[in-house]
Order: sequence, then structure tokens, then C-alpha cells
Amino acid sequence: MKSNSIKIVIVDDNESFRSAMKQFLEIELGHKVIGEAENGQQFLELKEAHFADIVLMDLNIPVLDGYKTTLQWIWINPQAKVIAVTMFTEKAYLKSLVESGFKGCVIKSNLYSELDKAIKAVMNKKMYFDLSLKFD
Repeated sequence: MKSNSIKIVIVDDNESFRSAMKQFLEIELGHKVIGEAENGQQFLELKEAHFADIVLMDLNIPVLDGYKTTLQWIWINPQAKVIAVTMFTEKAYLKSLVESGFKGCVIKSNLYSELDKAIKAVMNKKMYFDLSLKFD
């Protein structure tokens, strides 16, 4: 693990997906996953979240969805960098990403090709939205 690795929290209700993403982030990209949560409420109660450089947030999670969780997290931590990781590609699902405070979005099917680009962009204070998103 590099000393300058990016600290990440993963929020997704699918444990096997979280595990695969954690392995990819740590082994392939050299980042450090410092916390995981399976729903929005669990994330908001996660102490490690306050130390994260980036939060990877699924939109369709139980208890408190990704949009509402991110709105609350940005209220608590205005400098937070949250990237949506979702299967949804339609405008109807994604139009409120920016209003909710997300700095980017990666489609799950493109995770391995797009996640590194999204993290780098967001860490450099830019926004990043997967080119597969259907905004038309």
C-alpha cells in the first residue's frame, strides 16, 4: 500500500460486489478501503467515513437511499467527495446526482475501466460522469 494512497469508503448492499470492488481498489489501484456500509444509515454512523478521501455510493441501497444519504453527508461534511456507483443509466434516475452533491458517477458494468478515471478527476476537484450515461 502506498503511503499516499487514497482512503475510500464503499457503500453498497451487495457484499460480494463490495468485496470485489475492495480488491480492485486495493490490489489494482493501490488505494486503501477504510470502511464499508451496506445501507445509508450504517454509512452515516460509520466513524471511518470522516477520514475518507472518497466515498463510493450505490444509489439503490436500503434504509436510506444513496441520494438522501449523500445529501445528509454533504450537510455534515461539505468538502466530501462522493461518487455514485450504480446500474442505472437513464436520465430519470440520474438527473438529481449533482443536486444531491455527487461529484461523479460510474456505471457498475464499466467499473473496472472507469473507476480509476473518476477517482483521479474527483480528487483533482473535477466532476466525472461515465460516458455511458444517457442524458439525452
